[in-house]
Amino acid sequence: MNAMQHVVLIKFPRDLTQEEHQWINQLLARWPGEIGGISRLHWGTDVSGRSRGYQFGIVMEFVSEEAESRYHPHPLHQEFAQWVAREGGEVLAFDFPLMNG
Repeated sequence: MNAMQHVVLIKFPRDLTQEEHQWINQLLARWPGEIGGISRLHWGTDVSGRSRGYQFGIVMEFVSEEAESRYHPHPLHQEFAQWVAREGGEVLAFDFPLMNG
């Protein structure tokens, strides 16, 4: 049973407001404690200028594939995913098992 890495990049059709950033920060901060199975969670906005228009990134590590599969339908994740869709966000997700070594 491998730990899983989940990487998400989001491109919005507009700049997010300060209030939206605060809401995202508050919501994502709840994920490890309320969703469970998350061993690491980092997020933020691009500062490199090399992101091809993707403004927001999330990097998560799950303790197992099963933990990641429980995350996707969880109401807190769905709240965020549905908001991103309503705001016209384009999502690029990349998942891979973490290997030792």
